[in-house]
Amino acid sequence: MTSEDNQPEFLPRRLANKLLLVVCFLILCGILIAGLSPFTPHLKNQVRWLDQQNGLYFGEYASILSSAPLHMDGPPDGPCSVELWVQPAVIDDDSTILAFQTPETPLQFSIRQNMDALMLTRHVTGGPGGQAGKKLIYMNEVFRQNAPVLITVTAGAQGTAVYLNGVLTRSEANFGLSRQDLNGGIVVGNSPVVNDSWSGVMRGIGIYNRELTSDEVRRDYEDWTHSGQPTGLAEKKAAAVYPFSERSGKMIHNQTASAVDLEIPDYYLVLYPPFLEPIWKQWGWNWPFWKDCLINVAGFMPLGFCFCAYLSLSRPVSRAILLTILIGCMLSFIIESTQFYLPTRDSESADFINNTLGTVLGALLYRPRFVQGLLARFGIIPLENSPAHPMSDDALLEAS
Repeated sequence: MTSEDNQPEFLPRRLANKLLLVVCFLILCGILIAGLSPFTPHLKNQVRWLDQQNGLYFGEYASILSSAPLHMDGPPDGPCSVELWVQPAVIDDDSTILAFQTPETPLQFSIRQNMDALMLTRHVTGGPGGQAGKKLIYMNEVFRQNAPVLITVTAGAQGTAVYLNGVLTRSEANFGLSRQDLNGGIVVGNSPVVNDSWSGVMRGIGIYNRELTSDEVRRDYEDWTHSGQPTGLAEKKAAAVYPFSERSGKMIHNQTASAVDLEIPDYYLVLYPPFLEPIWKQWGWNWPFWKDCLINVAGFMPLGFCFCAYLSLSRPVSRAILLTILIGCMLSFIIESTQFYLPTRDSESADFINNTLGTVLGALLYRPRFVQGLLARFGIIPLENSPAHPMSDDALLEAS
């Protein structure tokens, strides 16, 4: 009789098994709720008109789409300008305010709010090795909560310039913005490729087929803030101007001859959600990325630990660990696959990998002697024999 047989049994074995099974079930339910909540394939679009004034309010999940692709006149590499009059609802936010997309390039050019900073992102092709990449303009201290700001971006032969409330704030010679970046569908208040909804008030958008001068930018700021829309649209070769003056309905009409209007969909959506987005497209040396990794690893460790404990009661340790890892892997794949159909969630391969890693760590945490036995087998650590009993290194090595 071993010393283990002399230990008092605090709970009957059958009751302990049932309690452990209940714990596993609760962990499984918790992971499904965390991974799929809110389970809303058809979420009401949270866009509404302002009372007694021009503009639209964008809630937590809100987006607007153009009725057709916008076609800029003139050569694709020609000059252009974009005006955006917005009022953010919160500063603690990282989201897309305006984006231009095509099916071939789902995210050509975007204007984003990153906390209080403004970020312009442009998709580029033909980089090193012919690979696609991005070019960025990043400006701190642009946004203030509930404070309107007119952002004007002009592009021409001398490069790209950014004006804030009619004042030149930044110039970038190599950003390379041109008309071809604005050719395509318009997405307002969200990204075309991920759930990245912006919250705040949208008061006006202007898109032009030429580079606006400093005087024109300053006059447009006065026009937007005093009369609600710019003047001299034909002279400035306006391609689309949306003053959001309808105050009701589902359509925002273009004030130029172009027939490209904006539409408010009934339901919130993401146009081109990726299925298991590759990890190299998400990778970043920043805290938000690594924080998300840690959360996904830690979230699945209890599953690995408890399922391995339950399965070890009736199976050899190696099979219990393997089966636990398979359960965690399959559960993560089901969650990430389902998230593809949920507009408020993102299907990411990084989450799948981190969830599986968390399951592995949880299972191995329950059986540390099994890990020691494997390391000893490959000569990484010395194998120290202990008295033969079900938890000894020898027994674990034989079971593996």
